[in-house]
Amino acid sequence: MKARTKCFVAGLFLVLPATFGTTVAAQTGAAKPNWTVKVNETRGPVRAADLSPLGKTASSEILAGPTNGSDAGYLIFTRMPAGAHGPALFTLPDDHLYLVLEGKMNVQIGTDKFVAEKNTAVVIPPGIPHEVWNADAQPETHLEVIAPGSSRDLMSMLKPAQARKVENADQYIHQPKVPAQSELKPGLNGVIFAERKTGTNEQMRIDSTLPGQGGPKTHVHKFQQVYFSIEGQTTISYGLATYPLPKYSIAVIPAGVVHTNSNKTSAMERHITLLMPEPKDRSEPFDIEFEQKGPAGPSTPTAAR
Repeated sequence: MKARTKCFVAGLFLVLPATFGTTVAAQTGAAKPNWTVKVNETRGPVRAADLSPLGKTASSEILAGPTNGSDAGYLIFTRMPAGAHGPALFTLPDDHLYLVLEGKMNVQIGTDKFVAEKNTAVVIPPGIPHEVWNADAQPETHLEVIAPGSSRDLMSMLKPAQARKVENADQYIHQPKVPAQSELKPGLNGVIFAERKTGTNEQMRIDSTLPGQGGPKTHVHKFQQVYFSIEGQTTISYGLATYPLPKYSIAVIPAGVVHTNSNKTSAMERHITLLMPEPKDRSEPFDIEFEQKGPAGPSTPTAAR
């Protein structure tokens, strides 16, 4: 299957018609690997991240965005080998959320530098200069959210920036404790990494469930919800269909779609849950229960006479 690939080289974006994995050699004087962006073109609400062997190039895959299934923003799966670097210091007009899944991610916010380890979020508001790279000897993997996706052209949103002091830059590093399996209770065990209370329009959390457990009864939302599996496997009920969601697979659930999730395996599962956006009005319930009944009428329509 063909994919659209964009490569960032020496401050320029090149658009290439290419298969997955195509890259362009680095042209910078520092000989840093370039950054390749691929678009997942799987149709339907569920798609798996491309886990092809990673070379020397930082690789980002747009799992869903305004042009491929997510009207509320970009959902990007990024892997960086040792020494890899994303785009140089830049700003965005949108919220930019990172959640580290494997390894260690180096991040510069303004003039301050940090190291974000597994289960650490970096939550960057619009207009804040930042960049990420991997200075570790091991590969690094993270999920990114750019929302609300104010342009269908992702590359046009990235604006080169100069380093400047950002007051209290450490406030953008979030590391709540994710419970161990022995600490899990029945139902969803949620840990919030970002929400309106912390300054973003989106809510991002890690939900964990034990075997036989899951989310609320079948329900609908007024907002887009996203599940991204990071450990084990959850099962998604989506309308009248059911989908397994193994590790590093994503499900995009538009507003108004009937759904729920459950753990039908014999092992614990964890998934990232995103509310895009998180509703402003807290007086209304987020989840509206939806009861599925029998046929709405005759199974075979009666012809008009």
